[in-house]
Amino acid sequence: MRPIARSSACSARSQDSRTKNSLGCFEPPDRRISGSQESANARTKNNHMNPTSSKHLVLAGFLISLASVAFNSVVLSYVNKRLQAVDTEYYKLADSLGKQSAELNEGDSLFDQYRIMHNLAFSVPPAKAKEARQDAESILKRFLTKYYAAANDIPPTEITRVEVEEAGEIIPLLEKGLQLMQALQATSDTAERARLTAELDKLGQELPEPKSELGRKLREVQKHSQAEFAENDVVIMSALMPVMKSFREQIIESITRKESRRHELERERSSLMRKANYASYAAITFQLFGLMLILTKDLLKEKHSSAK
Repeated sequence: MRPIARSSACSARSQDSRTKNSLGCFEPPDRRISGSQESANARTKNNHMNPTSSKHLVLAGFLISLASVAFNSVVLSYVNKRLQAVDTEYYKLADSLGKQSAELNEGDSLFDQYRIMHNLAFSVPPAKAKEARQDAESILKRFLTKYYAAANDIPPTEITRVEVEEAGEIIPLLEKGLQLMQALQATSDTAERARLTAELDKLGQELPEPKSELGRKLREVQKHSQAEFAENDVVIMSALMPVMKSFREQIIESITRKESRRHELERERSSLMRKANYASYAAITFQLFGLMLILTKDLLKEKHSSAK
């Protein structure tokens, strides 16, 4: 009987070594899981999920930074091109206004010279009065040319080009006129002198036709200088005043239009500079945000490492 009792005791001890699970059933010792092991399993699962979320953060931060750089590059490229166009137009307007002002001042100076020569024609001997008035008429032509150029915003180089072309065509006429004058001085025959004088007068009226459109317009404007040969100043000023008034009005309108455009360009330039600054601020902000996302990956990694 004793061996049987010993066996029963051993059986009881083996049953006591088992534990009950949550359902009240006994489990062997190798099946038991402690609370620390369950926490470790949970951390392991989280660690399996963390690499994916970290990659997402890095990718999102990189994409945001790249998009901000691309956006800033596109905006700044557009702004720089527009600024270059605005500055080019602005400086052209400033240069045009400077040239227009110079033409106007030179025209006023020529008109003063014309008035002096016109009054001088009445103080010289009668034999020289005609030449003095011809000189006054020549100065009046230059005055009208300057005012026309200033009113229509014609560069001085274009006026000079037309004058050089006309001078090249007039030189043969001047040479012929010089020959006639020499023949006139050399002869004492009354009939011959009358004939040479008539030829000189006719030669003075023979002007070659201008080749360019600008030359034709200048020729039409310069015809008003013939008013210098009128009998009195009232007739002269009555002929010149409408032309001078028209040119003055055109000049004022042109200057006002250019000044208005300059102010518009200044406002547009200021607006473009603000847009460029806003674009740079936005790009920096998004780049910092992308960098924060990338740094968040490292912070989460350190947090999980310390939690272990």
